[in-house]
Amino acid sequence: MSRRSLTASKRDQELFAMVPEMEVLRGAQEFGLNVYVGGGPGSGKTTLLRRVEHEYPGAAVFARAEPARSASGLLEAIASAVGPPLTVRTRLAGTELDVRLLEATLSGVLGDWEDADEAQRPRLVLVDGADEEQIRVLFGRYRDSLWDLPLTWIVAGRRSPPPAPADAFFDRVLHLAPWPQQQIQELIGLRVPQWPAAWRDEVASILAPATPSQVLLDLQTLVLSSNRTELLQWLADERAQASSLPGRLRGLYEALNQAGPTHAGDEWLLDALGVSRSRVVHCLKELESLGLVRAERDGRRVRYTSRRYSLLAGILGPEAAGRAAADPSAAGALVDTSRAFVEDLQRR
Repeated sequence: MSRRSLTASKRDQELFAMVPEMEVLRGAQEFGLNVYVGGGPGSGKTTLLRRVEHEYPGAAVFARAEPARSASGLLEAIASAVGPPLTVRTRLAGTELDVRLLEATLSGVLGDWEDADEAQRPRLVLVDGADEEQIRVLFGRYRDSLWDLPLTWIVAGRRSPPPAPADAFFDRVLHLAPWPQQQIQELIGLRVPQWPAAWRDEVASILAPATPSQVLLDLQTLVLSSNRTELLQWLADERAQASSLPGRLRGLYEALNQAGPTHAGDEWLLDALGVSRSRVVHCLKELESLGLVRAERDGRRVRYTSRRYSLLAGILGPEAAGRAAADPSAAGALVDTSRAFVEDLQRR
């Protein structure tokens, strides 16, 4: 098992090519429909966009929103991804100027591609990690300008659905839910092919449902643990306890597993649950009384950590667990399994 992203190998690519969301994104590309992909940390948004980029080389351009601090900065990154930077003399400023720069860039790029294969022209823009303000400004305030461009947009963000008025820009909205047991079995089979089928099935039944990032982080913990049987039983007990929670508590607990240590005012947490901060605080206290959440003072705020995350941090160390929970690529950093470990599993 090596350090690689979720779509770094051909076998991983095949797994993500078969997820239902890919059919929607293929159709969007074919018919020019704009799609918004929402989901929590580690849900596979980046991986899904990278799969689209893999299927349409040359025609799709990938832009990361995180380094850009504004909608204007994001547009600048998109324009750079589409073609070489241009200078436009105008009195416009900020985001409106960047829209004009993008239009000018596209005009030059499409002119260069005039005699080229239609399938290879840049026409599909993949935007990963856009925050709420970038989405609201770029795809809300300037949506008419973007509609005029010969581009199809697939945008990934944490919030689902996208905020108004940007929601009117998108023809379809996808929400990436945690994976069911079958998909988790396939992922385990790709990443740990040495494990016998019975062991993979047992692990998948315990972990499901879970995000790809959560699954990989749990696999790391299993590999690094000195007592895998005990750890697997602990995970089974934790899953059973989580399953027995009433809906209002289970939704919060699973969201906290995705988010990692955070506070009650976390915007993604509130949006994912659709409840007020005071309601989240009340439910977190209930989870704490059940031993499923640990509360720690972090300056003026109280930071809450799920029981599951606490175990992972104890095995991997808090820094590694935090990286893996936030980034599926980091979560894919599984430790090499020794021959003795493989033989031990095969004897089970």
